[in-house]
Amino acid sequence: MDMYNRIARSMMIPVVDAIRGTHVKAYLEDLEKTQWWSAEELRELQLRRLQEAITRAYDHVAYYRRIMDERGLSPSDISCAEDLTKLPILTKTLVRANFDDLIADNIPKRTLLLSGTGGSTGSPLKFYQTNDDRFSHSRARGLLAMQWAGVGVADCVASFPDLTGPPNMRERFLAPLSRRFRRAIHFDVTRISDETLPSIVQGLRQAHPKAIAAYPSVLSILASHIKDSGQPAPDIHALLTGGEQMFEHQRALLREVFNREPFSRYGMNENSLLGTECEHHSGFHMFAQDLAIEIVDDDAQPVAANVDGHILVTNLRARGMPFIRYDTGDIGAWATEPCACGRAMPLLSRVTGRTCDVLYTPTGNRVSGTSIEMTRFSKLGITGFQIVQETLDELTMRVVIPSDAIPEQERVRHGVVEILHKNVASDMRITVEYVDRIEPTAAGKYVPIISRVSPDSWLNRAREQSS
Repeated sequence: MDMYNRIARSMMIPVVDAIRGTHVKAYLEDLEKTQWWSAEELRELQLRRLQEAITRAYDHVAYYRRIMDERGLSPSDISCAEDLTKLPILTKTLVRANFDDLIADNIPKRTLLLSGTGGSTGSPLKFYQTNDDRFSHSRARGLLAMQWAGVGVADCVASFPDLTGPPNMRERFLAPLSRRFRRAIHFDVTRISDETLPSIVQGLRQAHPKAIAAYPSVLSILASHIKDSGQPAPDIHALLTGGEQMFEHQRALLREVFNREPFSRYGMNENSLLGTECEHHSGFHMFAQDLAIEIVDDDAQPVAANVDGHILVTNLRARGMPFIRYDTGDIGAWATEPCACGRAMPLLSRVTGRTCDVLYTPTGNRVSGTSIEMTRFSKLGITGFQIVQETLDELTMRVVIPSDAIPEQERVRHGVVEILHKNVASDMRITVEYVDRIEPTAAGKYVPIISRVSPDSWLNRAREQSS
């Protein structure tokens, strides 16, 4: 760690903690120590914090007290992570229906911060967090993830943040000061276009950031521009990605252009950072110190390693509005082997997408974006695309091609249909729409797959066909 980072570590974090009323320094030191604990030691720590979380929820959250009383449960009945199955899965629908009853009654309402998801899945959600919920634990996990990528607390990071913004007036004042001290620079993710990309690249060359933090789709747009320009990429030590699923064709492009393996991170607004890649890039190390993660099948039963399932999260640290067995809407799988780095934190081998990022077929199959040969789209001359599923029987693919390729539209259409019939389902109707650009979401994300098919209706139809 260089001198500037040592000074920032010893001075900046304690100062920000004092101003914000947070405990980032203490939590970061705890994570730095426990990351090297054995699996048994981590399990014992997680169990202790789980029991504390369940007790708090029963004592202070009306929803969980009612649920546990109805099921004849007391906090002592949840004595290990496996006992969480005694409680129901918490969905966004249930959060909305029981919103007031999910707020802890021992936290003054005036001190809670209203937060929310961006709604890129078509299902936005609001919720409350304490100051510590939002800043202390999430920031500590984020700083440790940066350490794994070789980036210090005071290193310059160029970021393309979303538009959620600071949650209150104090943060609106503190955030710019914090960025200035950290020498951080921001680029407006919603203003990325063919016209602005040259100036963005020039800005990166001038700023010499240690790292770039952005959605994989945004970084891929930047990398494609650099590659097409024929100019060398700015010298970047680390690429930090998150907020979207990382596809293999994106990872390969970033590796080619920047000569760096990107560090992919997995998280969400509801629970902040859940896991991150280490220097071995063998999967997401999940923060068992703060979270209990389950992966279950469509019948809510735990799945074996390397089997895709629904990711559920129990936040052991949240106090303002605890989410227990929260259905993230994501699909992923446990790794079959431990990581070579030596950390015993649970390892997620992959996140294959969100429920709305998965395509459903009439024959009962579920196809993730990682199963589609997306590199073949670029070979057709496609520079942007988005696959939209409105019904079980039909897909629409929005396609962007260069103006000089317009005479080749029929060839491109034929190639798209061939790829989707091979990778998704041969009996689906495929419609190709040519557009000028793929519009980002309000948060600046470029969503490659959107399925508006209800997973429940698909599952019911699949079960009918198999019976």
